[in-house]
Amino acid sequence: MRKTVLIAFTDTELEAAAVRGVSEAFGASVYYYPVGRPADFLDVLAARTGFPEPDAVILCLHGEEGAFLMPGLAEDVYGPDEPRGPIGPELIRKNLGIRNGVIVSTACTTGMEETAAAFREKGNFYAGPSGYAEGTAALMFAVRFLYEFLAKGTDPGCAVKTAASIDGETGMFACREDLS
Repeated sequence: MRKTVLIAFTDTELEAAAVRGVSEAFGASVYYYPVGRPADFLDVLAARTGFPEPDAVILCLHGEEGAFLMPGLAEDVYGPDEPRGPIGPELIRKNLGIRNGVIVSTACTTGMEETAAAFREKGNFYAGPSGYAEGTAALMFAVRFLYEFLAKGTDPGCAVKTAASIDGETGMFACREDLS
């Protein structure tokens, strides 16, 4: 059965395009979802993208201090309840509609325990870097994870461990299976 991957991205389009190409090369159907404003990212978290439920969600964004950085907008462009800053664990918990999914983030520091726990609370498998991984390492991690998960059919936990074992930079990625 052909797997599907949803790739959400901000200004990380080169990384997202590479992840898309790799996913397609490994036989997956890809849903490509640009995040131009915070409400778009909340739609991804809430599973309101209009796409069928994917086998994996790859978040190609930037992160800082355990939160996802969002594009800045002019004040009059924001929606009434739209966040005006980073989206961290509290907003993830409040908006997360993905249940029992596989979610991988390449955004720096979004593998920190509190952020990972916010994703895992609804039964999701989640992996992201605990620190500031070099951008090329984040891409390499994603490529190896996708090879294991899509091409070889490896379960997500083993796929993360294999992808994280490449070097010290990819080693920042963890699945945080100890969190519930």
